[in-house]
Amino acid sequence: ARLQIVEKIKAKRADRAQIISQLRSLGVENKQFRNIMDEKRKEMEPLQQALGKLRGSGGGEKGPSICSSEEELNYVIKSLQYRIQHESIPLTEEKQILREIKQLEGTRQKVIANAAERARIEDSLGEKEAIQGQVKLIGVGLDGVRKEKQVINAKLKQLDEEKLAIEKDINVLEGELNAITEKRDKIFETIKDMRKQREEGNSPFYQNRSLLTKAKALAANKEVDALKELSETELDKFMSLWNSDKSFRADYEKRILSSLDMRQLSKPKIAKEEESVGPTMEESDPTEQKVQKPNGASKSKKNEVNSKKIEEDEYFVGEDKPKKEEVDEKKLKEQRREEEIAKRIQAEERKRKLAEKAAAKAAVKAEKEAEKKLKARFIHLFIYLFIGFVTRKWIVARKIIIS
Repeated sequence: ARLQIVEKIKAKRADRAQIISQLRSLGVENKQFRNIMDEKRKEMEPLQQALGKLRGSGGGEKGPSICSSEEELNYVIKSLQYRIQHESIPLTEEKQILREIKQLEGTRQKVIANAAERARIEDSLGEKEAIQGQVKLIGVGLDGVRKEKQVINAKLKQLDEEKLAIEKDINVLEGELNAITEKRDKIFETIKDMRKQREEGNSPFYQNRSLLTKAKALAANKEVDALKELSETELDKFMSLWNSDKSFRADYEKRILSSLDMRQLSKPKIAKEEESVGPTMEESDPTEQKVQKPNGASKSKKNEVNSKKIEEDEYFVGEDKPKKEEVDEKKLKEQRREEEIAKRIQAEERKRKLAEKAAAKAAVKAEKEAEKKLKARFIHLFIYLFIGFVTRKWIVARKIIIS
């Protein structure tokens, strides 16, 4: 999923880069059209000013209009004077005409200046109709440039909208990519913590193995004092940890119980041998079997579960009943009692020897099984490390190929 999102982001960025290149080219064209329009406006401006001067400027809002030439001014003044001289008009109107004549005479200098300026313009730019034709021609060209510029502006607007849509999609994809990356980082952290826990869990094994190697080396060199000192040091260290650290005790019990279960040492193996000694005792003396018959059936289940001491106590308790029943036969009872004590001592001795043999056999068997399992662990560890090394190399190669 992450690779697909990365590919989508790359495609979107490529589209955005293409649009940006189009925007840049259109921006250059838009700037060129703007420069052309500015040049045409600058070219049209003096012509428009000349046309304004050729048309003549009217007076102010309250003043009289300015004539286009001095001849026109003289004609207007003479017509007004003629009205005063030859027409019968009221006094107020006559006064108004006199004020207009005075104002017209005040504009004479301006009319003369305008006429001179008009003559200069016509000499430099041509007649009024020619100037109007030039202005019209420039206006047509300006309109064409303006239309082309509007087309470019429409394209620029469309490309800007497409660019914004692509950037929005890129932001969404980058958000998804960041979420996936955070999830991947969390998984990597979890794997790292698990590896750390595994290393911490395996560290006691390597410590014990190095200690065992050191002890074997000392034993091979017959350095008894050094071996004794090493054992005492490790024992003190173990007891201090056992007494002070609760987690150490829990971890040790967990490890040792699983180890005993794997080696089938969690249950005592001497019970079967003790049970095998029982029939020899019963078969050795038929009279003793008769004496213990009333109480032997009720005590059989307890003898299988309880310890050796409880068996002996129950054995003696079971013998109290025949003593009560056989009160008259004192001598016979004393003799049997001595025989039973001797037989019991012999049985205890046989039990002890059998237990020692069984313990020695169990120790040898446990040592052999431990050596086998240690070899198997070394083999599994080597296979695990080899597979991890190959897998790691394959992952690195895959990342290089992908990148």
